[in-house]
Amino acid sequence: MRLIITHTTLLKLRPVDSSTLTESQKINFPLGSRLIIQDYEDYNSDHYKITLVASLGSGKDKSMVWYVYKPHATVVFSDREFATVNLSTDSKLNVRSAPYVDSNNVIYQIANHVDVELIECTYNQELWWLAKPLNDEKKAYGWISGKYLKLYTPEGCSA
Repeated sequence: MRLIITHTTLLKLRPVDSSTLTESQKINFPLGSRLIIQDYEDYNSDHYKITLVASLGSGKDKSMVWYVYKPHATVVFSDREFATVNLSTDSKLNVRSAPYVDSNNVIYQIANHVDVELIECTYNQELWWLAKPLNDEKKAYGWISGKYLKLYTPEGCSA
């Protein structure tokens, strides 16, 4: 399952007004972010309680269980997601060995408008996807910045 963020929002350690939480008890996620989740439940009329596949946060505030404001998120029951490389020019997109920009971690490049399969995401100053081009078994999975992708569902509908 995936949690898709439909409005910039916060994941919170408790389902309370975010102004009552410390900075380490909330994480900002931009519009379009996707998270792989193990489980979710309607916690109350305003919040989903989600269980992630990996912990977020740090120290005593590190947790797999977080709360998100319902009007800002949607649960999708597919394990696969897809995107098209969407650059403003006909340049190529760098695929990296780690989810950050460094001239030494580019493993290959993908042309504009190529479809990619996304299997995991992380947030490191921005949203990064572990991905590879569709129908190209020779290419390894690598990290791609989410700001250069136009996401769509397996059915082809834009999300």
